[in-house]
Amino acid sequence: MHENMRGKEKMKGLIVKGKGKLRLVTDLDRPVPKEGEVLVKVVAASVNSYDVESAAGNYDAYFKEYGVDEAVRTGLEFAGIVASDSVKFKEGDAVYGYVHLITGCKAHAEYISLPEAYLARKPERLSFEQAASLPTGVLTSLEVYETLAAGSSGKSTLIIGAGGGVGTSAVQIAGILGFEVTTLSSATQMKGLKNLGVEHVLNYKDVALSSLKDKFDIVLDLSTRYTLEDCRPLLTSGGKFIPALPDESNGGTGETDDVGYLMLMEGNGEKLIRVNKWIEDGKLETTLDQIYAFEAHHNAIERLAVRGKLGKIVMSWKIAV
Repeated sequence: MHENMRGKEKMKGLIVKGKGKLRLVTDLDRPVPKEGEVLVKVVAASVNSYDVESAAGNYDAYFKEYGVDEAVRTGLEFAGIVASDSVKFKEGDAVYGYVHLITGCKAHAEYISLPEAYLARKPERLSFEQAASLPTGVLTSLEVYETLAAGSSGKSTLIIGAGGGVGTSAVQIAGILGFEVTTLSSATQMKGLKNLGVEHVLNYKDVALSSLKDKFDIVLDLSTRYTLEDCRPLLTSGGKFIPALPDESNGGTGETDDVGYLMLMEGNGEKLIRVNKWIEDGKLETTLDQIYAFEAHHNAIERLAVRGKLGKIVMSWKIAV
């Protein structure tokens, strides 16, 4: 009876209202955890390019294929407070995580229900807003440098567009894992990247990609501006080009040895637990660009399109407008 009553409780959340437009509503049904899931009261969630794409309908075919009927379809990473006891977590635990790219609840809501395996306890030294900025970047970085680069014999990486939310995690994790890091970014991001420990920081306006003489084992393009053909001359023998948004036009879906297909489908609590140790040891820092109230979601989305930002954009339910 208790769980049935809970399912009738209402919550706030962002829904797609008209192609490409989000609206905050107050009458959404609060989700009920299934077996193996946990209910989380979201405190903060980030804004990513995925959210713009999802609102525009880019993933509607996938939602239909998987039978997804969730009203909220934006928000991949979050931090919050466990709202119901589960096997691994207790009510009141502070947690953070990443949802499933297609199925299940998305994070731009007051409550989400998701598999326990997607979650980890929030590091004590981080605020909820800081923790919400991390999962996409750190999980993507581990996928790049430990899975896709597993066959690489060298340890050099070029990160293009390193100043964004994923990039600020990628430069740090690459360094933690022993890679020599070179970045190509805007002038406004250079100081911040150097403060994160990057030795070779290049301004993309001063240094053309085609003019670089060094070779790299990994070229990670987070700017989504370049193709395999652009980057192939920069690769070592056995090196890989890894675009953030792989498609046919940039060569990211090609079945060749010099391409790494990057797709972060779901959360991974075990990896986040490992990341927590780096955070507690001071090896990994968070970088926030701006924090907005959920009521100001349109400002957060607009901010996403601004170039030269350093770090993640986060929305918080704690901020009053």
